[in-house]
Amino acid sequence: MKQIPTPTTTVSFYELAGSPVEAFTSEGFEAKRRFLVRWEEREAFARDVMGHSSTFNYQSSTYYPNRTSVFPVKITFRPADENSIQKQEIAALHLGLNSYSGWALAEIEYATLTDEDLDLGVQTESGTSLTYRLSWESIDVELPSASGWVWTDSGAAIPEDLSVVQRIPQAVHTIIWSRVLNPPWTAIQQMQGKVNSVEFLDCPAGTLLFEGAAANKLYRSTFQQGESPFCWAITFTFRQKAVHHDSQTYGWNHFFRTSDGSWAMVQSNQKKIYDEADFKTLFES
Repeated sequence: MKQIPTPTTTVSFYELAGSPVEAFTSEGFEAKRRFLVRWEEREAFARDVMGHSSTFNYQSSTYYPNRTSVFPVKITFRPADENSIQKQEIAALHLGLNSYSGWALAEIEYATLTDEDLDLGVQTESGTSLTYRLSWESIDVELPSASGWVWTDSGAAIPEDLSVVQRIPQAVHTIIWSRVLNPPWTAIQQMQGKVNSVEFLDCPAGTLLFEGAAANKLYRSTFQQGESPFCWAITFTFRQKAVHHDSQTYGWNHFFRTSDGSWAMVQSNQKKIYDEADFKTLFES
């Protein structure tokens, strides 16, 4: 179980009247809090609030009081007194900022953040998160029309021009793995087009096809000097083919056999159509 550290505060602050503002939404608890901090200490205050961002681990940040799943997602500063500006000359836009002798008004926005939408049975490294989505599509499959199909009431063979079509619903599982520093590019390439060798996402072996992954590069905001490194959000798409027939479940390597009315695996030179793999390694950096 991942441990949430106790936050520390290194600068003085004052919470203002009218703070906090809380909201209970369909996506979880949200809140805003407003503080006064010294203008010259605003970055130190931001570090205290947002946590040690060099590891990009939100669980090192200052969680909301009595809510250890609610974390700061944004902090905004502005001068508390715009008239307290210190007169100065700025030679170029990239060489300096206005300076104030007074206080900064800090507003912190909180949101509910968790490592996983639900228990997927996937172990990921600390600081990353999983988002799960489920959808479905139906595929019409024309079954072989060779001898074997008969009318149930008479036992007579069906006409040769009659197409036997089975609609097979297919679940589409989408997992978004976010804040990943070192994506497993090699594993993604090697496993695309394979089916699960063991149960994965509660899908029996052989029923889940890894269709592929899409990657989106994210900027990591940090308080360090210089450029901040990037991280990734990887979107994995899995398609489940689970044919329920005669109290059994069949997957991607199974095809309908009219000679005995069952689903069976086919092979060529002792090789199946789809190779198998353990998809858990897709989530190891």
